[in-house]
Amino acid sequence: MLFAGSWDTRALLLATLLVACTHEDASRSTPDDAVPSAPSSPPSAVVTPAPSPAPPPSADPPDAGTDTAESHYCDPEKPPPIPSPDTRLYATWRTFPVDLGAHGGAGKLRVLEDSRLTRPGAARTGTHPVLPPCDLLQSRVELIDEKGTTLQVERFWPELDVELRTMGPGAVLIETIERVRCLASCWCGDGHAFWRIQDGRLAPHEGRVVERRPAAGTPGVGAMLKVKPVTHGCYESSQIETPPGRPPVLVVNRSAMGTFVTAKERHWFEDGTWKASIVEHKWQ
Repeated sequence: MLFAGSWDTRALLLATLLVACTHEDASRSTPDDAVPSAPSSPPSAVVTPAPSPAPPPSADPPDAGTDTAESHYCDPEKPPPIPSPDTRLYATWRTFPVDLGAHGGAGKLRVLEDSRLTRPGAARTGTHPVLPPCDLLQSRVELIDEKGTTLQVERFWPELDVELRTMGPGAVLIETIERVRCLASCWCGDGHAFWRIQDGRLAPHEGRVVERRPAAGTPGVGAMLKVKPVTHGCYESSQIETPPGRPPVLVVNRSAMGTFVTAKERHWFEDGTWKASIVEHKWQ
């Protein structure tokens, strides 16, 4: 009886507690007419963006200097595919009147570049094959005759400046300057090359060597010296000098990597012909 009485007592106590808990939970419930409070943070959702239509061709493609464009590097060995539709456009950067002689009369030299590099406000700080934008068009130098026919096209790095240098009566040097955005190298700099119009064509400049002073143990040169492109880095340069009472002179300083040989070339127009001299020095 003691055991049965104890069990009945426990059962009665458990029932009492259950009724009390049920009544307490009911008193905490929200009435039907109460306004539920807004959640502390909105629920998350995944929204699939609608496809954007391709922009029409424009003279002002998207800015190449955005953070998105600068967030990666280009692989020169794996150029990106041509955009589709291709919104890249050329723009005329410079136009110069030139004399084509008997092979074309009064013509012109036209420089075309990617329109992203020529529009107002564009930062012309040079380009590099590993730096975006990776789809820049190569610059074009076109030689055009008086009838508007394109006689010749030469291609260069995307950002190009061109200067015409008058070196004497009827003597003009065309200097092409490929603007390079260097990363880190003493051999990196703007690339300068020099051209002339001969027989109605653009051709690398050359002159008859009238003076030759080679460094010991270096090979000689032929009768004509052709000006190769020079990099305006730490060791190479070019400039136009104007000695008093003398014709203007193109001076080119070179350095042969690994041979400790430096050279100074001088090119000028005198007595109706182009002349050149070269003086070398070997560092011991």
